[in-house]
Amino acid sequence: MPPLDVLMVWHAFILNPRCFLEDCYRAGKIDFWRTGLPWMIIDALIDNNFSYNLPHTAINSWQANTNMSVENLDCPDTIPIHCPKCKNPVPIPMTNPRDDTGYADSKFSQACPNRNCQAVLNIDTLSRAKFIECLDRLTSSAGTLLPGTVLDRDGKPNPEVMLPDKTWMFPNEMCKYLQTSLRTCGSDPRTADLNDIKLEMNKSLKNRKFLKSRRIPYRYLDREGKISFRRMMSRFWSNPSPFAIHLVGAVIRQGSFVEKMAEIDWLHSPAIVDTIEAATRKFERFMDMIKNHPSQCVVPTLNVDLIWHTLMGNPVNYWKYTVGLTEKFIGHDDKIDEARLGEAYAWTCEKYEKLHMLVLRSNPLPLPIHYETLLLLKTPSSARRPRSQNPRLRALRRPNP
Repeated sequence: MPPLDVLMVWHAFILNPRCFLEDCYRAGKIDFWRTGLPWMIIDALIDNNFSYNLPHTAINSWQANTNMSVENLDCPDTIPIHCPKCKNPVPIPMTNPRDDTGYADSKFSQACPNRNCQAVLNIDTLSRAKFIECLDRLTSSAGTLLPGTVLDRDGKPNPEVMLPDKTWMFPNEMCKYLQTSLRTCGSDPRTADLNDIKLEMNKSLKNRKFLKSRRIPYRYLDREGKISFRRMMSRFWSNPSPFAIHLVGAVIRQGSFVEKMAEIDWLHSPAIVDTIEAATRKFERFMDMIKNHPSQCVVPTLNVDLIWHTLMGNPVNYWKYTVGLTEKFIGHDDKIDEARLGEAYAWTCEKYEKLHMLVLRSNPLPLPIHYETLLLLKTPSSARRPRSQNPRLRALRRPNP
């Protein structure tokens, strides 16, 4: 098992199911994708004070395989980043309190110390370097597909994706044709960034003579082709990491969800089992809404999202459930802007009430524990579901001593 901070990142990554599948697929790590989060092992490593305690064997294994300490405070203050121009490793401070230009700071920017290079290292130039690295892998004997082109629009890496005439494969073919100009574009090689690559692509895509000379069907530039390009480029914008999604942002967004969970404190509710069972039924209804309204954004309440997160922790089961129900591998977008989110939630409330004759609260937060318990006490025992005999679930119903 990894250290707690790595486990936290892994958890946030797996809650972006399409990106997680895409990266595992491209890296040849499908066995890792199938593994999912080992909840039983994690549970065994958490004591009664909610401390995560790694055994010595896990600590030794981590240090031997990564040459890194389990404790963040024992890790070096700098991180080696390869210069996008001269390719030499540059030691970058993790944080620079004087001007916020460290790697983890908001104004990250460093100059390559090589006098013959002096390239600028920042989020934009490193994102471009990531694109060039992916382009190199695409044009090598490995032929690794570009990020964002592995899955079709339904989120599935079906065998047909390998056929060159598929629209979502178009970015790979186009980048192969443009590989020389994409590697050298930009007025200043010291500050060349991803926007230079975008401009070079747009210039070529508007050149019908070029497309005809390369025998690229113009039909690829229809709506589907444009979507495939945007999806591919989305893997690189402000994301110099090797992953399809910027995991720093993913962890921060998941942190706000965890804070809400801690505030509500469902874990110590005497009605927890009934609460989770009710949330599970509501989750099934939400998935039916997603199935029947594929073009509509359906916004879950917090308790539904909790069930959703739990199922995504096992990617194989989540695949079977969503593909079996909707014929699509359902994504979990947590980056929707507030205006669109509000409109989508209003639609969800209205639709849910019509379908189930139940009012969905306008505030997507669940009821507080004390109110939940009162509702449970007012419900006749004959109307409740049979309680689980699992001793672990029964233990959760006991209030804190």
